[in-house]
Amino acid sequence: MLSGVEKDSRPINFGPLTELVLYQGGAALISHKELFSLRDECYIEFSGDINDLVPYSAGEELTRLHTVTEWETLLRIALWNAEGPLIRDALGLLKKSGIKDAELSPFMHADVNDLFPWLYYGKRFEILRKICNAAKTRMELKFDRKKLLVYSHLISGESGRIAASSL
Repeated sequence: MLSGVEKDSRPINFGPLTELVLYQGGAALISHKELFSLRDECYIEFSGDINDLVPYSAGEELTRLHTVTEWETLLRIALWNAEGPLIRDALGLLKKSGIKDAELSPFMHADVNDLFPWLYYGKRFEILRKICNAAKTRMELKFDRKKLLVYSHLISGESGRIAASSL
């Protein structure tokens, strides 16, 4: 039986579970279930607060952790910023992912949520995959567990499908 998140970061008892999926919203749950054949008890709704991720990683029996999140939460994880990503930090991450300064200049004063449609409808899926990988790497560094595999999936709010993944 799963117990709730404890703010003091004590390990959560997962019982026999070795794989866990933290999903953000009903579309993320449905989309992930369509692609992966995991038992219902492996799925836990995630609030989007990155501070809640750490206790989930601490269970010794856990070998795989998936996150299925929306764009802004993915950026919060990749940048490890609980308050929400700043546009300058998001642009810096995109620049590291291979986007040129000239392409980013129209977004200098935009909201971070304006970036996803530009990438998604512009078919810049390789960039979205790199952001998923940045989130995966950040979680692996924060969790510091060698035997825990972390997967990061990005859900598109409009299509309700996984748009990119670290897999």
